[in-house]
Amino acid sequence: MLQEMMDDILSAEKRADEIVAEAGAEAKNILAQAEAERGATLLSAKKEASDLMKKLEDETQAVAKSESDAIIAKGNAEAEALRAAAMARVDAAADKIAKEILEKYGVTSL
Repeated sequence: MLQEMMDDILSAEKRADEIVAEAGAEAKNILAQAEAERGATLLSAKKEASDLMKKLEDETQAVAKSESDAIIAKGNAEAEALRAAAMARVDAAADKIAKEILEKYGVTSL
């Protein structure tokens, strides 16, 4: 009976060692899986951040282009208005200059 108890104790110790070894192996597997998931999650987060930055950059450039186009259009309209106003006075200025030149040289009619 003592031998049987000793055998049971040794068997229990052996089984305990096996359980500890299995738990250690399982812990290593869980750790390896967690590391792999961490790497995949990090890679995914980096890609999402990169995509978001690209989207924000594109949106910012589109807004900037729209605003610059509006400023350029306004500038072109103002320049055209100034040109039109100046062109409207060209004939009067030309007539005045011609009259002054003709008077200076004593020409009364052409």
